[in-house]
Amino acid sequence: MKYKIIYQNNNKLFSKIIDTQNLKTENLPKNVIKIKRVYSDFFTKKKSISNKQIYQLFYEIDMMLQANININNALNIICKNRKSNVLKQFCKELLDSIQSGNGLSIKYENFIIDKSVINFFNLINKKGNINLAISTLVKLLQFDLQMKNELKKAFSYPFVLLITLCLCFFSIFYFVLPTFENLINSNAIKSNYATILLFSFKHFLENNILFLLLITIISIIGTLLFYKFNSKFEYFINKTLFLYIPFFSLYIKTFELYKLFIVLNILQNANYEFHDTLCSANSLIKNKYLLDKIALIKNLLKSGKTISYSFDYSNLFDDLVLNLIQTGEHSNKMNIVTFEIEKIYKQKYESRVKSLSFWVQPIVFMLIVGLILWLIIAIFVPMWSMSDMIKY
Repeated sequence: MKYKIIYQNNNKLFSKIIDTQNLKTENLPKNVIKIKRVYSDFFTKKKSISNKQIYQLFYEIDMMLQANININNALNIICKNRKSNVLKQFCKELLDSIQSGNGLSIKYENFIIDKSVINFFNLINKKGNINLAISTLVKLLQFDLQMKNELKKAFSYPFVLLITLCLCFFSIFYFVLPTFENLINSNAIKSNYATILLFSFKHFLENNILFLLLITIISIIGTLLFYKFNSKFEYFINKTLFLYIPFFSLYIKTFELYKLFIVLNILQNANYEFHDTLCSANSLIKNKYLLDKIALIKNLLKSGKTISYSFDYSNLFDDLVLNLIQTGEHSNKMNIVTFEIEKIYKQKYESRVKSLSFWVQPIVFMLIVGLILWLIIAIFVPMWSMSDMIKY
């Protein structure tokens, strides 16, 4: 925490910023007039905590809670064992918040953490069952990290290939083509359509590369800002990602619904009412289109419609999921049904990731092969024809 100290010296006012956890241990200047806690981002630099750090922290807390260690002792133990000052401060604020009766909450102006974690803290404080909520948070963060690792595995090799290809093209454009262009201009060799296209592309990039980079940067920044501050545009993008992009939309849909049923299953096993579990899961969903559909389901449930009818009316779920929901509703075993649906979406999600990994690599290889053939036809074929002319 940072404090602004205003003090007097030689009949003049001075100020200084002190970064400390305890002012009593600091050597303060004499004639202090005012001490003020600094919250402004101009003085206070927010400390970033990744989801991986949050997961490791709460995984240890969850293990201690399962061993019947209360939350206060668990946080005390973890706070003492952490080497990172940022995590120590984070644990200390959590501990102070619990001891003061405010649940799990922190001063968010001090930290940069994922919004879903903040929403989960708010959910914990509303429901009151800290043990259950921490267990749910650990499972969700584990799923999120696993998802990111699987995507890295699927795209790392094709990404390396593309970077290598770009470096090769850069070398060819700036070291090979200039020499070859002199031969073309001197009519020493006869160019073909591939050669003309290659040099036209080279000249286009040379003349417009800065303009293209500027337009690309402005477009990306403008789109991100418009997405952040315009709710209609955000909804349009979320809906497009969820429904209309071939193959990728199926992955997004499966991922979001899998995460939804993870929360529903855990809260159902804790004997929460189904409507309450749906409201709780609602705070952890980021896709605005899916949020709109969940709000529709909640409104239908409030108006007295059945769970199966509400889920069917949303047009989000396939026949198998709807049949399971109807079975759980009639048998009053929704906790069992949500667990089975979670397993279904888990299998679907793993299948989507494998398919993504399977198709991305061949597509990248085809792209690389096509570009290599273009270079062969554009450069080497005219060179070979020139060597044949020299022989004769």
